[in-house]
Amino acid sequence: MAKTALNKQSYIDAALALISEEGFDKVSMRNVAAKLGVSAMAMYKHFPNKEALLSSALDDFIGRANVLPDADMNWDQWLVECAKRMFMALSDEIDWVPLLGALRPGEQAAMVTDQFIAKLRRAGFSAGQATDAYFAVIQSVIGAACLQVSLRIEKHATKNVDGVKVQNSRLQIECSLELLIAALRLQLNESKNERTA
Repeated sequence: MAKTALNKQSYIDAALALISEEGFDKVSMRNVAAKLGVSAMAMYKHFPNKEALLSSALDDFIGRANVLPDADMNWDQWLVECAKRMFMALSDEIDWVPLLGALRPGEQAAMVTDQFIAKLRRAGFSAGQATDAYFAVIQSVIGAACLQVSLRIEKHATKNVDGVKVQNSRLQIECSLELLIAALRLQLNESKNERTA
């Protein structure tokens, strides 16, 4: 029986499975190909190198995370929901953090960025304000996700917390978002006042 030819998505799925099972250190063109029972040379028609493969895998991860909420929500509720979805996805796959700035963003990342900025622009923010808000949210999400994972590791490493309650970083992401939303509302009101003055 003839073997079915593998498409680009097959290699992305295999790379994501390898990352999940063994971590980023084990991802190579050879290891991904071996997982599928093919030669590494077969991958090169889809990916020129490991970086291109990882960029495609990251874009697929972003798409699967489904971080964009319902467009009908108010901008502030929408932003909070989007950030929480990003936080949950990244907390579950924290190994992506060091690669976020190192890999070329793909279509999914561009779509999330564009829709985030467009949502705030429709609410009355300037392009600069919307872009700044996007990066502030991304930075808060990454920081909270890293803290979430470190607290999880610390909790598993320590049997007794000596009666001290460790604050859940989900609350911390919510606290950060509350502060961001308050600052953005103030910025939006100031912009509206300037336009009407």
